[in-house]
Amino acid sequence: MERAKSRYTILGLSDGLFLGLGISLGISVFHSYQLTFTSILLVGISGSLSNFFSTYNAENFMLGQQLKEYKHVLFAKEYDPKKMTKLKKAKNIKYAEISFLATLIGSIIVLFPYLLYYAIALKEGITTSIISLLLSLFVLAVIGSYSQEEKFKKIKEGLKTAGIGLLIAAISALLGVLINIFI
Repeated sequence: MERAKSRYTILGLSDGLFLGLGISLGISVFHSYQLTFTSILLVGISGSLSNFFSTYNAENFMLGQQLKEYKHVLFAKEYDPKKMTKLKKAKNIKYAEISFLATLIGSIIVLFPYLLYYAIALKEGITTSIISLLLSLFVLAVIGSYSQEEKFKKIKEGLKTAGIGLLIAAISALLGVLINIFI
């Protein structure tokens, strides 16, 4: 169960960070920071809800597959599908909750510099986007490093994950520029 919790925590955090980065740089290039903040918040909440239900549905599918397999493997008196289903559904809800919270936390990490923007009244809004980007890339690098044991491989995997985040941010910023030009 710990492995599954870790998996959904990493998936959720990554989703929240990637969604937030995309919105942050895609919108903030040409629009107000209030719009950017609101958009990141809304995408974070909707992404969290999406991950909750996607995780729950995926785990329920796996439950159905496992019940089919157990039916053939276990002896008839050991097989109690109602009991097994009840236990598994409780786990499914727990995994879905973890996925929801992790995605929301990932989005909040991206939002944090925007909260600072209002709190300390930064003079330039682009500074907020850069701080948000750097903070998000750092967290993504830390998340990526957890998949490896050796120090060199941890660094390499962390940089790779942060690079993916940077690529998503760059594509989103480019899309923001193109949308602003053509719309």
